[in-house]
Amino acid sequence: MNDFKIIPTVDSSISCANVSVETQPYVDIHSSAEHVVNDIDCIVSQMIAPDTSIDEALTVMRLSNRKSKLYVGTDTKLLGVVSGFTLVSRVVLMIANRKGVARADLTVSDVMSQAYKMPALRKSNVHRACIGDIKKTMESLGEAHIQVVDENNKICGVISSTDISRVLDEPVYINATAHSFKDYFDVMQKHEELI
Repeated sequence: MNDFKIIPTVDSSISCANVSVETQPYVDIHSSAEHVVNDIDCIVSQMIAPDTSIDEALTVMRLSNRKSKLYVGTDTKLLGVVSGFTLVSRVVLMIANRKGVARADLTVSDVMSQAYKMPALRKSNVHRACIGDIKKTMESLGEAHIQVVDENNKICGVISSTDISRVLDEPVYINATAHSFKDYFDVMQKHEELI
């Protein structure tokens, strides 16, 4: 992994939009990163409402054979991404505990990765990058989802670590990273986990 580079990110507090992974006969870590970009035109079919319950989202994933992730939004505005792993992990119970509500009362908006907090990569950088570059960037940032934006900062796709793992048939190691003083405080004083 030492011959791959970390790609610079850009401000991702942008308006969001739409997102699928094209399959190719043979894709490896040196293949173009474009193979793992979920294109903006495909996201609407994978979008669920932010007020969808955790159990409803799991049912949608099961019935639609979408086991890795769902996009959360309204109309064509992307609000976030929620992974199947998150929906069945202890993260759901930790968030319910923090909010003082029952698990059944949580919605996907409570547990999703929010789009405005996701790092973003320029589309031009993604075109020049290989999958290994994207993987290394995600691992260094501790982020499971990265937006792809055009030169006007308009979202044109999303890259998810689950898609990279599926294409490469190897894990992407995402370690939660503290991004603010509040994150550090919660870990040190409240003994909470980063989620």
